[in-house]
Amino acid sequence: MPIVIYLFALCAFFVGFAEFVTIGLVSAMAHDLQVDVARMGMAVTAYALGVVIGAPLLAALSSRYPRKHALLLAMGAFALSNLALATCSQLPPILLARLVSGLAHGAFFAIAASSAMRAVAKERSGAALALVFGGVTVAMTAGVPLGTWLGSLLGWRAIFLLVAAGAALGTAGIALRMPLEAAEGGHSPWQQLRGLLDKRLLAGASVPMLAFAGAFAVYTYISPLLLEVTGVSVVGASALLLVYGGGAALGNIASGLLTDRWGATRTAAFLLLGLLACLLGIWCWAALPWMMAGLVGLLGLTTYGVIAPLQSRIMEQARHTAPHALEAASGLNIAAFNLGVVLGATVGAASLDHFGQAGLLANGWLGALLCALALLALLLQARPATRVAKI
Repeated sequence: MPIVIYLFALCAFFVGFAEFVTIGLVSAMAHDLQVDVARMGMAVTAYALGVVIGAPLLAALSSRYPRKHALLLAMGAFALSNLALATCSQLPPILLARLVSGLAHGAFFAIAASSAMRAVAKERSGAALALVFGGVTVAMTAGVPLGTWLGSLLGWRAIFLLVAAGAALGTAGIALRMPLEAAEGGHSPWQQLRGLLDKRLLAGASVPMLAFAGAFAVYTYISPLLLEVTGVSVVGASALLLVYGGGAALGNIASGLLTDRWGATRTAAFLLLGLLACLLGIWCWAALPWMMAGLVGLLGLTTYGVIAPLQSRIMEQARHTAPHALEAASGLNIAAFNLGVVLGATVGAASLDHFGQAGLLANGWLGALLCALALLALLLQARPATRVAKI
């Protein structure tokens, strides 16, 4: 793999770390700023909003510039916003810093995913995408627990200073080692933005949104599920979350290899089927610890395994249906994943409000229903391409 792919993965680690570690630091931040936890939780929402906006829109607007310059701008803004966040003492500027970080996050992943696929031969594009997004997987599984622990020792500000330093390191690496290529001519930012309205791309983006909504309807509330339904101890729940992380890492690696061998659509369908079975299994057997050990690992494997093939798929789709909007298509898919996380958490919360503790189990079949819709959408969208290929 070209070294620039590893630099993207390094940047992805710190970007993903900043996104998820905040959840573990919210209480400490609220106490330090003397605001209630609910208001401090807006820092998570502001970031997610930035990602959803930044991924498609900023990626489209940056299309007139060389990708290297766009990535440097995105990572530079990310580093500076986290540096500013670490020095803020009021909630409004913290929320603004988180919004800017989210915008930079969305732009970075959209452009980095597109650049990674261009940096390697087509038959290795799946592995390249898996390596880039593997940075997020490592951040979530290892970085976030470590960061939360360090935050309890050093304070939350030190964690965001660490993020800023790591982002600056990744930015320097891109500046030194990424080749400078001229911006692609012929397609204006307006043409890129028009690509966001392409019906086929919007339909394609519905698949990751529904898939992640199904997965996160369960995963958002996995800790209370393990403690209250499965009946494991706090230590046992922590161990199972490590199993989830191991599954996520394995799924990320394997999906890249499968995407290059089987193709994006077939790999995505296989993993979505696995995710559907996993969610139904959690609904049926959540009370059995020995079953949950395998199901939690499978949940991590299928959730994070589906990222690379779905990202590769929409890029391939854009090449055929909207070649003028490749960056916008990449960003649209990144936004869809994040919208899915928010939708899944919302569905899970509504289930708990309606069913009470039984909602922890109901989230299993609700998540499975969303995942089934994602699989159905994928298969329906694949049918026309199959027919054309047979003619």
